[in-house]
Amino acid sequence: MPDVEDLLAEAGREVHSRWSDLEIWLGSRFGREVGLESALFLIGIQSRGSGYEPQLEKEAKRDLIMEGTCVVLEMLGCYERTGDSSSGAVNWSRRSELPPMDVAQQESLLKLGVLRYFEQFMDTP
Repeated sequence: MPDVEDLLAEAGREVHSRWSDLEIWLGSRFGREVGLESALFLIGIQSRGSGYEPQLEKEAKRDLIMEGTCVVLEMLGCYERTGDSSSGAVNWSRRSELPPMDVAQQESLLKLGVLRYFEQFMDTP
């Protein structure tokens, strides 16, 4: 598992310099402002492979945001997929305990994971 302190230091540099570029890119793709929670929602939809459903219940939306959170934490080496449940959801486990973080640190870590996730798409036209 990567050292979370190193990830947070890296997140501070990368997020500061690249987050607004990602927001602009996502906004141009979806025609509206996309923040952290929206980006995690999009990643959750992609991970589940079920496509967007416009009339989702609030709980289903929260589940997709959580799915996106696990995906980006997996990209950072903090979580790993351990299989699929019978309902189609992915099962996740922590590779090790994360240290206590304040809200700003949590957000910065998630933004770093989101940036890394979308790198694979941003270079394509």
